[in-house]
Amino acid sequence: MRIIIDMQGAQTESRFRGIGRYSLSLALAIARVARKHEVFLALNGLLPDSIGAIREAFADILPRENIRVWNTPGPTRELDPANGTRREIAERVREAFILSLEPDVVLVTSLFEGLGDDAVASLGRFDAKTPTAVILYDLIPLLNPDIHFRSSTLRQEYYARKIESLKHSKLLLAISESARSEALRGLSFAPEDVANISGACDVSFRKIALTEAEQQAIRTKFSILREFVLYTGGADERKNLARLVAAYGKLPADVRAAHRLVMAGRMPSGEISALQERAREAGLGSEELVFTGYISDEELLALYNMCKLFVFPSTHEGFGIPPLEAMSCGAAVIGANSTSLPEVIGSSEAMFDPESIDAIRDRMHQALTDDAFRALLLRNAETQAAAFSWEKSARKAVEALERFDPQATRGDTRLSRIEKTTIFQPSTKRILVLKLDHLGDLILAMPAIAKLKARYPAATLEIAVGGWNLELAKMFPYFDKIHTLDYFKKQSASQASIAQEELRSFLSQIGTYDIAIDLRRQSDTRFVLKGVKAELKVGYQTFDPSIDSNLDIALEAVQDAPFVETSMNRTSISNQMLALVDALPADSSDFISLPRLFDSTERKKGAIALFPYAGNDVKEWEIAKFQTLVSRLCASDGVKEINIFFASPAEAQRHAFEPSPKVIAHAGLSIPALMESVARNSICIANNSGGAHIASYLGLTVIGVYGGHETAAEWAPVFPNSFVIHREADCSPCHIATRADCRYQLHCLSDISVDEVYGLVMAAVNSTAISTSEPVLTAKAIKNQLVAALGPFLHDRTDGEVAAIAQCITANIRPNNAGARIFVDISELVHRDSKTGIQRVTRSILKELLENPPTGFEIVPVYATMATKGYFAARNFLSRFSGKNPQHSVPDEAIDFYPEDIFLGLDFHPHVVCAQKNALDAMHLAGVKVLFVVYDLLCVQMPQHFVEGTVQGFGQWLDTIAAYDGALCISKSVADDLSGYMQRAHPARSKHFDIGWFHIGADIESSNPTRGLPANATQTLHSLQARPSFLTVGTVEPRKGHTQTLDAFELLWSRGFDANLVIVGKQGWLVDRLVNRLRNHPEAGKRLFWLENISDEYLERIYSVSTCLVAASEGEGFGLPLIEAARHKIPIVARDLAVFKEVAGQNAYYFHGITANALADAIQSWTVLFREQSHPKSDAMPWLTWRQTTQDLLKLVRCADAGTGAPCIQSKPLEELSHE
Repeated sequence: MRIIIDMQGAQTESRFRGIGRYSLSLALAIARVARKHEVFLALNGLLPDSIGAIREAFADILPRENIRVWNTPGPTRELDPANGTRREIAERVREAFILSLEPDVVLVTSLFEGLGDDAVASLGRFDAKTPTAVILYDLIPLLNPDIHFRSSTLRQEYYARKIESLKHSKLLLAISESARSEALRGLSFAPEDVANISGACDVSFRKIALTEAEQQAIRTKFSILREFVLYTGGADERKNLARLVAAYGKLPADVRAAHRLVMAGRMPSGEISALQERAREAGLGSEELVFTGYISDEELLALYNMCKLFVFPSTHEGFGIPPLEAMSCGAAVIGANSTSLPEVIGSSEAMFDPESIDAIRDRMHQALTDDAFRALLLRNAETQAAAFSWEKSARKAVEALERFDPQATRGDTRLSRIEKTTIFQPSTKRILVLKLDHLGDLILAMPAIAKLKARYPAATLEIAVGGWNLELAKMFPYFDKIHTLDYFKKQSASQASIAQEELRSFLSQIGTYDIAIDLRRQSDTRFVLKGVKAELKVGYQTFDPSIDSNLDIALEAVQDAPFVETSMNRTSISNQMLALVDALPADSSDFISLPRLFDSTERKKGAIALFPYAGNDVKEWEIAKFQTLVSRLCASDGVKEINIFFASPAEAQRHAFEPSPKVIAHAGLSIPALMESVARNSICIANNSGGAHIASYLGLTVIGVYGGHETAAEWAPVFPNSFVIHREADCSPCHIATRADCRYQLHCLSDISVDEVYGLVMAAVNSTAISTSEPVLTAKAIKNQLVAALGPFLHDRTDGEVAAIAQCITANIRPNNAGARIFVDISELVHRDSKTGIQRVTRSILKELLENPPTGFEIVPVYATMATKGYFAARNFLSRFSGKNPQHSVPDEAIDFYPEDIFLGLDFHPHVVCAQKNALDAMHLAGVKVLFVVYDLLCVQMPQHFVEGTVQGFGQWLDTIAAYDGALCISKSVADDLSGYMQRAHPARSKHFDIGWFHIGADIESSNPTRGLPANATQTLHSLQARPSFLTVGTVEPRKGHTQTLDAFELLWSRGFDANLVIVGKQGWLVDRLVNRLRNHPEAGKRLFWLENISDEYLERIYSVSTCLVAASEGEGFGLPLIEAARHKIPIVARDLAVFKEVAGQNAYYFHGITANALADAIQSWTVLFREQSHPKSDAMPWLTWRQTTQDLLKLVRCADAGTGAPCIQSKPLEELSHE
């Protein structure tokens, strides 16, 4: 059973009160105990502040995609009459959204919301079939309204609307026996339709040991200088606080002197003033009555544990959670003996009459001064606290909801539909024509009678005429039976008369008809038609209400008048009678008379014709299923033979069926022979093919197995006894060429089971009526119905409002066949290929994702810009990226998103991400998992190396992505850095923000490499081969260590060290002085080479002629050049950064220090080792292909084994990953 829980009770301001706590706690418990059922949560997108907290609460209980958010244009709150139409729309939008989740039952946690907020709760406004259960807290405004309710017409109208809506519920879940009794008494529900599920309090309310210092801190904060009597809850009239204050004032002076009366929690200032005035009237000093104002849950817990006595004097409660919370904390509790409180408090000795000030005083006095009585209350508290739990309430709720369990599996057959598709059914109607007037009138009626006979060629047509017209009527070939009734006399209509006995005899003899039609225009014979028993009575109106109300079709007439020519006087009597025939309801079978090709008496009972092929695999149910079906049918005694028809002998040989005496194969028959052979069968099973139509025409019972390639509505067999089994699919009709073109594996056809088809065939074999299905409401059908339902409300809406409604409907109702998608953000790459290392990673991973998409996901590259709202599918870019280069571009459409989807920020475009925060928030609220790849944190770690705007923008980007689900870092070092940053900058988010790491690949040829060599490439490569060449790769920017490297080589050259320095990388920022040195260096083009903006192809050539890679960067996220060098077996001299050691391990020579001497000395030392071949070699350094990198990334994006979409933060060292 699928249970949809409407969580708005935990979303509005109610979430800060008892209803909200009840809603959330019960829903959590139901999700825990309803293990054999599916539980979904429905959240209102107009109340976004609560969505994150609810998702967090259910994170370990429900799959992420089971928490759904629906949206509708707001505001909708009923306090503003201007919202009326918007609310009507929202109610239908919400119900349609819930219906699209395919519920078995809907549970509304709180129906009475939406007066002062944007909650939207209704029953039966759009969906009147799905059973809905409602949690009933109380009916206080109905049974015990306070002054605020009584004085507000708006509140009364709102409440009346909600009560009417409540009456549409199929089940009420009352939170107490008292609330149940109110429903039975106030709403006239049947006892079996109202269940008491009770309630509980949060497990956080418990006994705790407070230190003396902790207690003193509470007393000091709230000025509670004595032991105290505690109350917490609302301050409205029914809470009875005025009597409580008066009763406290009547306690003996010594008791009052030793205690304080504390009212905990936020109360309206007006109510506080009124209670303070009441306290003064009762003789209380200002210090004796304490109002705490707002308190935290922790402070309330402390007050419960510290109080001497808890008092709850309410006159009307639905349950009464505060007394239970107090008892759970070990407090002595007394309360009013009204409504639900005796159930909660549980001891009659702890109760008092709330209407009596003296009774309240006496019970307080006893509890404060009688140790034995107080001990009894404490024992009672312990017993009662144990009697209530959310698990117990949830089990009661689920047990009550299980009455709506369909008791059927809803897996394979959930969307299958069995539909009778017959359109042309020979009409065997029984029709009576009344033509009781004169001879000429009967002659004039012949065109109408001829048309009636032509319209219903298979009908039985009878006529009633005057006796003088009997011989004339017999001359016409139209009538199967002729009756006579002499109402008119032969010569004059003015002498018309008939005895009642004669009329009764006539009516009793003629029987019952499908259609009875009086062809006389004048009204004087219509009384006869009134007495005829017929499904449809047709005639001209008589202006007599007692007769006209008895006609199903009464054509408008004009009464004759002397000397007045009417419109009817200008129309032939024959045409007037034809108009009556034309007024009959039209049907596709009208006027259709099909020739019979063979005698049906030759048809063999229990013989089945089977057409397993359709000429196109996209229309064909799998041959293996047909083979299984035939085997099962052969085992049935009712099946006498199965004739399988093939287009050719080759086709028959290619797909042979299991031999059986009942199975006969027919191959390559001529059309006449095929028709004659099929006609001998009584049942036909076929795909969407000619065989189905042939058998249908020949009168067999046809069972068509149809997919979504074409719609059943368009291509189903249409003759008598035709049925189609098919699955609704939002993508139908797809008109794809082959089965392989369907990205959904043709589930609309392949998911139809053998059991389903077998059941239909056996019903036909046993001459049992085939049960057809009600139309399955697919997402497309629900949308269409919703649009139609909203029509009357849209005429006064603006174009913008209508567009917003349409957008919400699209977002709310997920297409049935929509698979999960990974939206890969490549915004920078779409804008430009800046040829950075990050861009190389983006290109490489994107290429792998597109070529090898993960099972169960569609890869959708997306982008955004600073100028537009939202993310768009990068279709045009994708065409160019894949090399298709179409002549005409297509618009890139905004993406729709659903909870199963994942957003992966692969590219790095921080300004765009910050600008699209609203779009990302919308995705996140809808349940999309939002993740970002983090390449490094250098901007915040080394701000001196970046321009001010970049540092600020990067910080904003980090703060933006911290609000979502997690980050995937390109090294463990970056992951450690990010973890530290989150703990410092966002401590509240750090425990909810998943951080994983992976290593990036290095096979350039798999990264969609750039191509092309400059004109001087050969000369440059020759120069590099002339002497040892030391290579650095990376954008020329301050942190990369280029200045130290150039200084070091100038020092080396001065020492006579003859080697090339090769710098590959474009110009970056803050390096103007360095660039000037490089361009004007005396060694430029001799032993110093700066290669800017070169292609990947050229870089590969440079690596192949280089002697050593120098990685002098002061900060990196990974160090891809180290991997690329290792692929070329080039030795590495690297700064001793943690990330370089993570990547290269013992396979590089490390240096430290930031001076030219430090690096120059390191290179010379390495050169000595190199000449002796004792230097660290990079040959054994592990590295990954981009395919391995992408698979590792996907493991982080989703748990591959469970397919849940949750991050798996379980990375392995590079050495292990490289060998997988």
